[in-house]
Order: sequence, then C-alpha cells, then structure tokens
Amino acid sequence: MSLETDYSEEISNVFKEFQDEFAALASPTLSKEETLTSLFNSITDQDQRCATILRFPWLRALQFVPRLIMMFVCIGYASMFHRVKSIPENSVVFRTWLVQRSFKETELIDDYFRQLPKELSKNERVIISFTSTDIRLLKKFGKIQTQDNQIISYGLLSLFDVVILFCDYVITGLLKCKNHYTLSGEDITPYINRSLLLDYLELRSFEAYAEKYKCKRLALNKIKSFVYVYENQSWEKVCCDVLRSHGVRLIGYQSSGFSPIFLNFFPTMDDSKQHPMPDILLTVGESFKRYLMKNGKYSIPLETFAALRFSYPTNVGRYIVQPPNLKIIRKVLYAFPVHIDQYYQTIKDLIVVFGGSDILVDLKFHPLYCSSEIEDEFILPKNFNIVNEVDMDTLRYTYDCVLFNDNSFGIESLLKGVKSYQYSRNGSFDDDRFMNFGLWQVNYQIKDLNQLKASIQDGSYDKSFINESVSNYINGMYQPYTCRSLNRFLELIR
Repeated sequence: MSLETDYSEEISNVFKEFQDEFAALASPTLSKEETLTSLFNSITDQDQRCATILRFPWLRALQFVPRLIMMFVCIGYASMFHRVKSIPENSVVFRTWLVQRSFKETELIDDYFRQLPKELSKNERVIISFTSTDIRLLKKFGKIQTQDNQIISYGLLSLFDVVILFCDYVITGLLKCKNHYTLSGEDITPYINRSLLLDYLELRSFEAYAEKYKCKRLALNKIKSFVYVYENQSWEKVCCDVLRSHGVRLIGYQSSGFSPIFLNFFPTMDDSKQHPMPDILLTVGESFKRYLMKNGKYSIPLETFAALRFSYPTNVGRYIVQPPNLKIIRKVLYAFPVHIDQYYQTIKDLIVVFGGSDILVDLKFHPLYCSSEIEDEFILPKNFNIVNEVDMDTLRYTYDCVLFNDNSFGIESLLKGVKSYQYSRNGSFDDDRFMNFGLWQVNYQIKDLNQLKASIQDGSYDKSFINESVSNYINGMYQPYTCRSLNRFLELIR
C-alpha cells in the first residue's frame, strides 16, 4: 500500500476513538480534508515539519474569540436580515454556495446546479439555499433581484438558534486523541492532535455544527429531498446524518473535479461503515465515476449524470472540441487553484521564467478570490497581467497554451482548442487532474517552462493535436446535460 493509503486508514482508525461524539463527525481532520488541513503534508514533508514544530498555536488561540465574534456577527446578520419564514412541504432543496460568480448583473444565479433547479421547478417545489458567511456577499444578496425560492441558508435559524449553535460549538467542539497512532512506525498522534485543535481554534469544524441546526429546521418543514455539491466533507456528513433520520432523500452531486490529494473523495472501508453518506452520488461523467469507484470504497450507488456547469456546444450528445489555432501568439495563461498558499511561489516561478520577456503572461485567480485581495501583494513585470474573466470562445486566438494546477480550467481549455499543462515546481503531481491522459506530456516542472518559453520564442512550439482523440477524452470525463438527465433526476427524487 502507498503511504497515502496507510495514512488514510490510520485516520479512519482515529475516528473510531470518537465514534459517538458529534465533534468527530464535524471534524475536517477526520474527514481527511487535506486541502484545508494539510495534515498529511505536515507529517511527511520535511519543510512542513519544520514549520509545524508542534508548538502550541498561541496566535490561533488568541484569535479564537475574535474569530468567534466575527462569525457570530455574520450569522446573526444573515439570521435577522435574510430570515426564512417557511418552506413549502415536500420541497426539493438545493444546497449551494453564494460566491462572487453568483451575481450576474441584476440577477442571482446558482453557479453549481445551473439550469437544473429551474427546469425541475416546473414539476416540483424547489428551494435554492445559498450558503456564505461573507458579510459582503450577504449584503449584496439583499440588494440584488432574487426569486421567491432563493434563500440564504442561515436565514433558517432564529437568533435563539444562533446562540445555542455557538454554545454547542464552544462546549463540545474540541477533540484530543488519547490513543496513539503511527505512520511508517512513527508516532503521528501529536500531529493529529494539533490538527484537531486547529479545527476548533480556526473554526474549521464550525460549518458542520451550523448545518446540524439548519438541517433540523429543514426537517421541521418536511422537505422531500436534499441535493448538495458532494466533496465528502464533514458538513455533508452532518446533513446526511440529520436529514436521513427524518426520511429525507439525499442526493450528492460531484460538481467539480478533484485530484488524488483530495483524500475525502476516497473513503476507506471503515469510512463507508462509519460515515453517513447520501442515498446516491451523481457524477459529471463516466471517467469520474470509474475513478471514484476504483479508488474509494463506496457503499452507495454511483451514477453518471451530467456536467451541469458546462454550457459548451454539443452535437449528438457529445461536446464539440474546437480545432487548435496553429499561429504562435506569444501569450500564455496561468489558471490558479483554490489553494491560495500556492500563489506566491507559483507567481515567483513564472516571473523567473517569463519575466521581462516578449511573451505575455495572464494570471487568472480562482473565482472564490477577488483579484484586488491578491494583486497588491505582488510587483509584477510589465508583461504580466491579472485577468478576472477569460472569453472561452476566443481562447485559441488569445493564448498559445494554458498552464494550471488542481482545477478544471486546463481540461476545459482543451474543448476550446488550446493545449494545457499542469505545473508542479517540485515534480510531485499529487494534484493530478489528467486522469489516464496519454496524448502529450502534460506534467511540467520549471525546466519544462523554460523549454516552453524558448519554443514559443523561436516559433517551434507545436500547438496541434488530434481532435478525435481529445474529443474522446473530454467526452469520457464529462457528459452533457439533456432532457434525459432531467427525467432521470425526477425519477431519483420521487
């Protein structure tokens, strides 16, 4: 077994120690949300170990009360100003995220389920429940035109609920292992306990606690089905645990891509027995379904559904891949992941390679972040530019290639006729998004970036690819949304 597999099995064992405690179900550490906790890296990476040193995190401890107060203000604001008085019985509730991309001019849209809730509302009572604790977005929600079935999830809670929620978290939210756990013969218990402490101090477990109280309110309103974006995180398990006990149909939807580093997507056999799961998991395509089934021990049905976030042209039920533009443009795009801690070093590498050259470099930050929050931290060369939006229809006429890591943008660029490559400065591709891809070398390190730069400059860079091969790959990963998809979803909720 690999070290990651051994680690995953050991964290499953840790959960057994706290099996009857709600805080364990709410813990991102015990749900293996590595992109949030970085626990595995802190144990196995020597640089991370030096940074961790296992001292008590005094700064986080001092920030705990201010964090708690700020969270109380945000949730209290949502509770008072976005109060949900009632929800129709037998409703289908879509639990989604309120993000910057939800706001389109004067309208509010769901960026995750797209047209499905609207089309479903012709046959069912549908509620779209937006979740956020960003007070700027909550205020923006209050000013924009919304539909009657669009709500803020925290509006389900009364102020009394909010007070009880915070008391519950403060009193019961902290966990500490008493047993000892090892990895490759080394005691890793101190690392686990530090991560559990940070779950508490940084409020990483708080969202799961909040979902407990929100789901209780949904159950009192006798909803029929609960549909959510599936990543097998701790808050999702709480939703499944609370709502299943009230006979609610639970449907998880794998909306976005993932890589092997997302251990939460790959439950062990013990996890499948210990952790609540939805009644069914729908995937965006056949390749994702197979990958999940191969690498995770799922005790529930997995079914290929549709890529709801893909609104690209189709023909006979398949996505159309545009042919590449072979003209050298001398311009590349880097699309960043959600892991903001990677931004500084990646930008530094890009500057080392491309800075001051005749190749233009556009930086596209993850849509969860406003560019103004990041751009002030960097002094960029004149040939670098930060872009908020990219016109996908003109992508092949704008860029020679797309560089990215740990997001789906690089895969989508193939649809638009542009080659893409995932970058890792240390050569470790645990965040690999190219599942079973063999059409060209896609894993780039800094030496490859230098070669890319030279080939673009001397005109030898090959932008061509075989359309049929790329089309087969893309359509294996993503299945278009059709009338058949809607009819199947109706069957699932009835």
